[in-house]
Amino acid sequence: MITVATLLWQSNAHSLPTSCCYDETWAEKLYRGFARNLTQPFRFVVFTDRPRRFGIPIEQRAIREDPPTYACCLEPYRMDVPMILVGLDTIVTGNIDHLATYCLTADKVAVPRDPIFTDTVCDGVHLVPAGFAHWYEEAAGANDMEFIRSRKDQVNVIDDMWPGHVRSYRCDIKDRGFGDTRIAYFHGQLKPHEIVDREPWVRRHWQ
Repeated sequence: MITVATLLWQSNAHSLPTSCCYDETWAEKLYRGFARNLTQPFRFVVFTDRPRRFGIPIEQRAIREDPPTYACCLEPYRMDVPMILVGLDTIVTGNIDHLATYCLTADKVAVPRDPIFTDTVCDGVHLVPAGFAHWYEEAAGANDMEFIRSRKDQVNVIDDMWPGHVRSYRCDIKDRGFGDTRIAYFHGQLKPHEIVDREPWVRRHWQ
């Protein structure tokens, strides 16, 4: 079975201003997005700083680091299972069975090409096969983006395998249109709640 993982913690001194908007409702919307767009069973796991109350079947695991930093974003790797790892500011907009199948059958992690610095990769979405728990240990508290970029020669690039399926809102969708996006990830300024009133696709898929 595929696992979908994300993280939720109370913003703190280590958090960027753009990451101070999250609460339980973001995890619930993310769960429902995957439920609408995966035809196979999946387990949904939230790594969190404290026990949370959710209205839907979400498994919780404790974040080890206190207080949490962005290095915690690699903690789901320690589960060592086939996994789609995303941030809470992610919207699933179309069928992603092929992405789940990749995690169940591949032998390399896959991530997007960085939409700004196109000579490297980013951590907008992780497609992770089983057997990569050692990456969490090897990261040893490093920033998640820096660690993934340090492994850029060891990963597959999602954009090369399925062009246009996993896209940045800020760099791709905002100015170039929605296209055949299956997963939209957000980074930096502008989050789903700030554009929901002017982007029909957000209203349709982020609920």
